[in-house]
Amino acid sequence: MKRTIWLRKKENVMDRQIVIVVPTETAAYQVLKALEELDEQGAIELYTATVVEKSAAGSLTVKHDRRRGGPWATALGMSTGALIGLLGGPVGAAVGAVVGGSVAFGGELAYSGFAGDFVHDVTAQLQPGSYAVCASVYEDWTMPVDLATAPFGVVVFRQATDDVALAQMRAGWEAIKADQAQLEAEIRQAVGEQKARLEAKREELRTKEAAQRKKLHARATKLKETWEAEIASIEAKAEHAKADAKARHEQHVQRLSRFAAEQKKAFTELFGS
Repeated sequence: MKRTIWLRKKENVMDRQIVIVVPTETAAYQVLKALEELDEQGAIELYTATVVEKSAAGSLTVKHDRRRGGPWATALGMSTGALIGLLGGPVGAAVGAVVGGSVAFGGELAYSGFAGDFVHDVTAQLQPGSYAVCASVYEDWTMPVDLATAPFGVVVFRQATDDVALAQMRAGWEAIKADQAQLEAEIRQAVGEQKARLEAKREELRTKEAAQRKKLHARATKLKETWEAEIASIEAKAEHAKADAKARHEQHVQRLSRFAAEQKKAFTELFGS
């Protein structure tokens, strides 16, 4: 029986990574077709969809990688590739690099936007010999995907990755700032050799802060590129869509554009630049 597992739910976040675990390869392609039909109707925006198989040894093999072509392909594939890397472990990380994940983060999967329990639950469900469709989508609500995939014996996992990534980034940055504040308080109270040691530590912390800022800015830039690619891909799709679907695509562009603007403002508030 199909069931939907939520790790986070936030009404104003509609870009999500979905993992749909299925028992057979045939079912995986049926799910993929169902998602593509929803995309054509404008019920959802399907950015990428990758069919993977889990081997008896626990590694993941990409059986099919579906994404829109054009200049947005790499940006659209970043989150899905990162997810496959996390699900597959060391072997999967190499697969993720192929479909655009690990490369996007400079060889790291930090601030990926995937909560640890989400990855754990998906991995536990994705047993050897089973398949999954890992998709990056925009959806106003969950019903279309749930109804369309229900006949295929699936288990659906959802994660609003942008929301989690921002929380991860904010936590990392605030931890650095808290360490600095604590150190400065200790320096003010210290004397002699102890003060000299703490001042040396201050320089180490400043170096760490600079490296952390560089990493966070790089991740923020990748997120911005992804949102811009998503908007561009929907706009291109809308140009050739039928009237009803065209209206839905255009509505999605408006909503996603507002969301992207809000998040870019949040980055400015977080980093002060």
